Amino acid sequence: MIELRKIDHDNWEDVLKLKVADHQKNFVAPNIYTLAEAYVEIVNGDEEDADYPPMIFAIYKDNVLVGFTAMEQNEPDEDEYLYMTFGDKAVYNFYRFMIDEKFQGKGYGREAMVKILEYLKSFPQGEVDSISLSYEPENDVARKLYESLGFVETGHIEDGEMVARLGLK
Repeated sequence: MIELRKIDHDNWEDVLKLKVADHQKNFVAPNIYTLAEAYVEIVNGDEEDADYPPMIFAIYKDNVLVGFTAMEQNEPDEDEYLYMTFGDKAVYNFYRFMIDEKFQGKGYGREAMVKILEYLKSFPQGEVDSISLSYEPENDVARKLYESLGFVETGHIEDGEMVARLGLK
């Protein structure tokens, strides 16, 4: 069974040891970067999204650490793509997801995404209009996974990545 666990004193070093295959290194930021980014945001706040701290989790399969994820809630400005195109006033942005190279190809990524979507659809930081994510356009594995879970490419490229959206309303 897949489980999302908070990053704590017992697992943070193990999360840092997780890694993707060499050919995937351009697809996802290193976990240390994501944890540092979350730390800075939690400690110092974020002027735009001060009420919504990042949601970061270790992903376990049957009590074995297999991956890592990070999400946040944000409220797009009126001139931002999701607001202008879809009218989204609140969004869960799913901005990191990785399964360690030793555990890839076993269906854990799909299981983890289903668990993550269940969690986000429980509105842990309040109701939102959609869930968004982005990925490198050449990452066919990610595209197929997200598409199979209901995400639709928006056609919008942000920071070189394809934005996909799952409407909730």
